[in-house]
Amino acid sequence: MSMPRPIVTFTSDFGRQDWFVGVVHGALYQVCPEAHVVDLTHDVPPGHVARAAFLLEAAAPDFPLGTVHLAVVDPGVGTGRRALVVAARGQGFVGPDNGILEWALRDPGARCFAVVEERWFRHPVSRTFHARDVFAPVAASLAGGVAPERLGPEIHDPVRLPHAVPETGEGRVAGCVMFVDHFGNALTNIEARDLAQAFPGVPDAALEVRVLDHAIRGLAPAYGAHERGTVVAVMGSSGRLEIAQVGGDCATRLGIGEGDRVAVRRTGPDAGPDEPAGH
Repeated sequence: MSMPRPIVTFTSDFGRQDWFVGVVHGALYQVCPEAHVVDLTHDVPPGHVARAAFLLEAAAPDFPLGTVHLAVVDPGVGTGRRALVVAARGQGFVGPDNGILEWALRDPGARCFAVVEERWFRHPVSRTFHARDVFAPVAASLAGGVAPERLGPEIHDPVRLPHAVPETGEGRVAGCVMFVDHFGNALTNIEARDLAQAFPGVPDAALEVRVLDHAIRGLAPAYGAHERGTVVAVMGSSGRLEIAQVGGDCATRLGIGEGDRVAVRRTGPDAGPDEPAGH
């Protein structure tokens, strides 16, 4: 029985117009020709580290144990910022030390290594393309079975991103919009477990979601459960509360953007005061 091919995912802000993504694929295959490379996205806005970190958090749980995730949004390329490998959640993560690997680092069992052993790099190392010359060879080496300890020393001070945790209290949850997807759906940082904690035993129909000056009564079981054009709140495939428009672009219609406040409360006579929502 043949061994499964190692999986390497690749996330960047490179876009698709230039040759950069393809060249990184080539660098991966030079070191680990048996790898199966999966492009998560290369449409991260240039330099938007927090967006890339969120997308990696949303996608990584859907990959099998042993997957290596290569994530490169690297405004500090060529400077003294470190290259990191994080072993966490049964997977490997490779990227610059700028917070892009935040989700992996939140794992209590995470181990973080600074990659200093240059024998794993592609030479000569460019000052502007570490994705090809540093991160890709390192990710491919991990996929090929190299232990992270061989790449450099373990460290305990990686750069971290602020983690937006919803405020959960009795009868209310307050969070924010984290990402607007291609369809115009607004994904929030409110997870199903947050609602279960704040509203034990409360049916979805008895909840109200507020964003900006818009109120949405009840959680829909699916996007298509209401008529076209209806704005709905639904628990999405990532396990997060989403605000969407059936058959349309909700973010554009309502003027929703990243960082906008989202509040959930119980409706009815004993619901308590409104939770304000806004920017």
